[in-house]
Amino acid sequence: MFEDAKVEILVNRSERLPCVLVLDTSESMEGRPIAELNEGLKLFEQELKADELASARVQVMVIAFGNNLAQVITPWVDAMDFEAPVLTARGNTPMGLAMKRTLVEVEQRKALYRAQGISHRRPWIFLISDGEPNDSGWEEVAAACYRASGEGEKKAAIFPIGVQGANVAKLALFSDRGCKMLDGLKFRELFVWMSSSVRAGSRAAAEASSLLAPVDAWARPVKP
Repeated sequence: MFEDAKVEILVNRSERLPCVLVLDTSESMEGRPIAELNEGLKLFEQELKADELASARVQVMVIAFGNNLAQVITPWVDAMDFEAPVLTARGNTPMGLAMKRTLVEVEQRKALYRAQGISHRRPWIFLISDGEPNDSGWEEVAAACYRASGEGEKKAAIFPIGVQGANVAKLALFSDRGCKMLDGLKFRELFVWMSSSVRAGSRAAAEASSLLAPVDAWARPVKP
């Protein structure tokens, strides 16, 4: 797979902003939530492809977690070639497993950039869940994610986002940024914000994650 990825890098030498969508597909997302999530993903695809610079610079990976699995649904791909997957919901919520794999995938991608002489921005990771981790060892993974997103390591910018029913306190453990809460099922508004933020990040300084747009259109206050 490392060799296959070289072809993509050799064709497109643009600076990259890696972006991972880590998405909860457990059974509690069944019905309207997973349908709205799929609609949001399609909008994310369209928004990125409509931006010529972002479509060349942003690289996307989609990791879904549910049913005891954390699967790479969409391997790393330039935004210009990204096709939104159609997700289905079932099983439990192995969030720790998903985030552990995400950290590995991000480090491997950065290693490829270095090996091929491609500059890159700090990776962005969006974690979206309507529940809480229920796999063993998730606490250690959360601590590793928190360190990775902190000012000390700065390995990635991690953005946990809770959907109705989410354990906000546990999601917040995965990032030094805390956790935002989706207002109802405003996935479309969320993905518009995400695509806008990623597009801006592909243009701005390496720490552009500090310049994110207001979240008023999709977030609601988190109850203490």
